[in-house]
Amino acid sequence: MHVHPDIAALRTDRGPQRQAQRAMQLACEAWRADPGAAAMLAELEAFGAGTPLEDCPALDQVFTGADEAERLTGLLSQHFCAAIAANPYGHPPFRNGFDGRAASLLLGRAGRAQLIIQAREPGAYGAENRIFNDSLRFDAVLGGLGAARIVRMVPREDGGGDYSEERLALKPGCRLALDLASETLLVDRVERRLVILRLLRTNADPQPSREYCAESGALLHQSAADLGTSRQEAIIALLGRMGRQDAAPAMRDVALGKGDASLRWQALREALALDTALGFATLLELARRTGDPLADPAGALRAQLIETYPQLLQLEDAQCPA
Repeated sequence: MHVHPDIAALRTDRGPQRQAQRAMQLACEAWRADPGAAAMLAELEAFGAGTPLEDCPALDQVFTGADEAERLTGLLSQHFCAAIAANPYGHPPFRNGFDGRAASLLLGRAGRAQLIIQAREPGAYGAENRIFNDSLRFDAVLGGLGAARIVRMVPREDGGGDYSEERLALKPGCRLALDLASETLLVDRVERRLVILRLLRTNADPQPSREYCAESGALLHQSAADLGTSRQEAIIALLGRMGRQDAAPAMRDVALGKGDASLRWQALREALALDTALGFATLLELARRTGDPLADPAGALRAQLIETYPQLLQLEDAQCPA
């Protein structure tokens, strides 16, 4: 494998790498001190704590006014282009990601808010299921050209949703405000690389994220909006895949607790799979609870299981000896 001499030199002398990273940090600090950027980032703290956008004038100007988003991101590019030209092996001090079609750069985080630059490569983007989560989002299109739809969802009594769509062109100067609990933006095609400055804020007590079928509107999946709860869901699912029957009592405790409904439902499903008797007893207890948001879904699941597996009636009779 060929290793460029400049890269090889960094293995024996860390000084140039430290110098490059110092230059990246200075570029970041210089941008954050620029007029407008300092005020915007200061107000990001207030916005992340729940202050309405209209009460954050500098931040509001970026996402509702003309040219301010372009000016501030232009200054960001100037600082870092100069720093990278002088230090080609430096890394800008921002969390970033790229999956081959979309890239993101996290410029700032405060409380429940994030400030992100997102880019999409040219091409067609296939049909996607509709995903909604309990957040607010503001977009300022900085460059490129794309065709998109705002999809709005109205919940149905069966748990699914009905859609309406608004088509729009994404181009420089476009500003969007979305309530992601009932609205989502679907990008259908990008003609020129699409670059967007995005402001996100999750609600203080977010409801689970929901994924719906694009065609039927049926609810396909829901997951906890809180990262810690989502991690617990993953642990419970992993224990289920491992066949850890000894974990079923702990899952029962989670299902009958007072935590996130999505987490409790996941625990119930895994308990049923690991220990039918224990899981079904848990299901019956949930179905009988007055005021529990899982009572109706548990009752529906009980009926479905008994129709498919009539032998479960024996377990139900054992729970109700009278």
